[in-house]
Amino acid sequence: MPFKTPNKTSEYIRSFIKTDGLYSRIISYADEHYIPVLLPESAAVLKQIVSTAKPARILEIGTAIGFSSLVMLQNSEAKLYTVEISEERVNKAKEFMSEAGVSERATFFVGDAGEIVPMLSGKFDFIFMDGPKTRYIEYFPYLDKLLVKGGALVCDNVLINGWVSGEEEVSKKKSTIAVGIEKFLETLYSDEQYSTCLIPVGDGMSWSVKERE
Repeated sequence: MPFKTPNKTSEYIRSFIKTDGLYSRIISYADEHYIPVLLPESAAVLKQIVSTAKPARILEIGTAIGFSSLVMLQNSEAKLYTVEISEERVNKAKEFMSEAGVSERATFFVGDAGEIVPMLSGKFDFIFMDGPKTRYIEYFPYLDKLLVKGGALVCDNVLINGWVSGEEEVSKKKSTIAVGIEKFLETLYSDEQYSTCLIPVGDGMSWSVKERE
């Protein structure tokens, strides 16, 4: 299922979060179709970060069916540029965004982010990455060029299933994911341009601010 069984901390946090109306229906659709979307507690953190940052141009890697896209669009006046490999999921995201009345602020790129991201131009003051975990480190040099000084890079699933921190044992089959994310985090923390913090909510989020170029 897209929503893994929450631990007691996640259960407690979710008890304060209201997910009704459109958000509730998106989550139900994701559950029915086995589509991974942002966890409710992670969505609450993303909402706060976006509301504080007040971005003008957002780049998102990994649209899925538009749950995180809506969180960002409904809590900012930004224009969103979002990348997703599945055309079927993009079409569903467009339906949800149209219903929410924010579709005019969203531009979609359908295809492999590894091919699309290097071709992007312009500047963004907020980037949200929730695409293929093993490719975070591959995308980072391109995202760095796109992110303005003072901009924020937020990444989801950076503690994925507790594998990265060692809280949970990772199988040999999945070890590549954990190693890839660990290398990405090491790169972020060692980059003197960025100030980075890890947020142990949901499946783990990183929040980096580009302090200098």
